[in-house]
Amino acid sequence: MKLLKQLKWNLIVTAIIFIALGVILIMWPDATMTTICYMLAALLLIVGAVSLINYLRKDISGIIYRYDLVVGLSAILGGILVIVKVDKLTDLIPVVLGFLVTISGILKMQNSVDMLRLGHGTWNVAFIMAILNIAFGIVLLINPFAKEILIMCIGIALVYSGITDLYVTIAISKRLSQMNTEIVIREDSEDRE
Repeated sequence: MKLLKQLKWNLIVTAIIFIALGVILIMWPDATMTTICYMLAALLLIVGAVSLINYLRKDISGIIYRYDLVVGLSAILGGILVIVKVDKLTDLIPVVLGFLVTISGILKMQNSVDMLRLGHGTWNVAFIMAILNIAFGIVLLINPFAKEILIMCIGIALVYSGITDLYVTIAISKRLSQMNTEIVIREDSEDRE
């Protein structure tokens, strides 16, 4: 049960991040794309530096068949590449975000089927939300919009995806909690008999 609670909170945090990122994309579409690229570059540079430090600090026997040096240099090179090619990467980010929206919809579809199997009455609402999420993601992948409008649409899609993720996660959590309570009550009544 502890694992399910941890999973629930991880899903809720992810949904909140989707909503926050969506709002940011809606309000500042161009600046956000460049910022995301620079944040990715910073992350790669940090991962690279940490990997190199780990490589240099460990005894030779502890680093055999570990690839900290390769990971470190590759991450640093990747970070530098992102900084140099930031204008090219801003064209790629909408595709990645559209893919994430599509995947989120597919996950919601599985959750709606899980809700059906759990006997949750509103599984069909979650299923419809999943279909809309997938459709929105596919439209974003096809990219029929101008770049700024596309980024704002991705923001709207992320907000929608985050809100529907919250709905599905809370609905499944409530149903599992109800089922757990029913099992405990049933076991208590059987023990009394």
